[in-house]
Amino acid sequence: MTPPHVAIIGAGLTGLQLSRQLTNAGISTTLFDKSRGVSGRVATRRADVEGHTLRFDHGTPSLSASQKAQISALPTPTQLALVPWIPSSPKTQSEPHFSLAPGINGVGKWLAQGQNIALNVPVTALRRSDGGNAWQIVCDSTLSPQNFDMVITTTPPLQAANILETSQSPLIETLNTLRPEGCWSLMLVTEFPLDIAPLLTPRHSLIERVVSEHTKGRFSNQWGVYTVQANRPWSQHRMEEDPMIVGEEMLSELNRLGYGRPNVIYQRMHRWLYAGVAEPLGEAFLLDAQRNLMCAGDWCLGNDITSALRSADAASAKAIQYLS
Repeated sequence: MTPPHVAIIGAGLTGLQLSRQLTNAGISTTLFDKSRGVSGRVATRRADVEGHTLRFDHGTPSLSASQKAQISALPTPTQLALVPWIPSSPKTQSEPHFSLAPGINGVGKWLAQGQNIALNVPVTALRRSDGGNAWQIVCDSTLSPQNFDMVITTTPPLQAANILETSQSPLIETLNTLRPEGCWSLMLVTEFPLDIAPLLTPRHSLIERVVSEHTKGRFSNQWGVYTVQANRPWSQHRMEEDPMIVGEEMLSELNRLGYGRPNVIYQRMHRWLYAGVAEPLGEAFLLDAQRNLMCAGDWCLGNDITSALRSADAASAKAIQYLS
């Protein structure tokens, strides 16, 4: 008997974990992602600066101890080589944090081992096939030759709603109620390190966090290497502004916080158009049982790695039950 075949749209952590769980249960999967690599917002940007190769974890900066335990427990061919970055603090009751050399996107690459993944494939719509009993994927007006018994989107809600538009699924209405929030990330290299904690989360500031990338043990020169991220509400109001103007506002805020105006060697901006949602769904996934469609993602339960994996685990359990 031919096993069920599931299309998973989005190769971030939710999609990768979903695929692994379904495959382990004997269900065939194909992952589609419009990007050239896996891991979604658990991302690393490489930059060559004056002959030095630098890496910025410009999405998710690290893993907490609980996230490390959650990921380390996943069944994969090899172990993930996470390294300690920030120790726990009894004073603030904070968990220790872990990084990954050469970059945090190695988490997604690790989960992707042995999986059937189609990259650089922007899925734009779905189409019924096999007399209405299966789905086909439309990629930039090109119809995939494969039939799928179920389609699971793990993209941000508005992207999922656009993909499902031709399906006439009632899930679309729910997806459109989830208000997206973006995030600006500033990747910065300064002549000398600032007098700043490895992970700074200032209060009452437009800046959400400052990550000292040079403290992760990847670089041996004297520069300060930083990822500076603005908070989502502030960013959302500036998603269409000139990136350089936004970057200057963020540098001015660092100065206002008392860290001075550093001599900048390198500066780049990245716009995360869908960094999260203003209010999570509150359920681990969405299911349209009549049409064999599901939606999952970190936006279901929160906006972090823990939420992404919890959503994947719950959605995969439901899909396995449904397809068995």
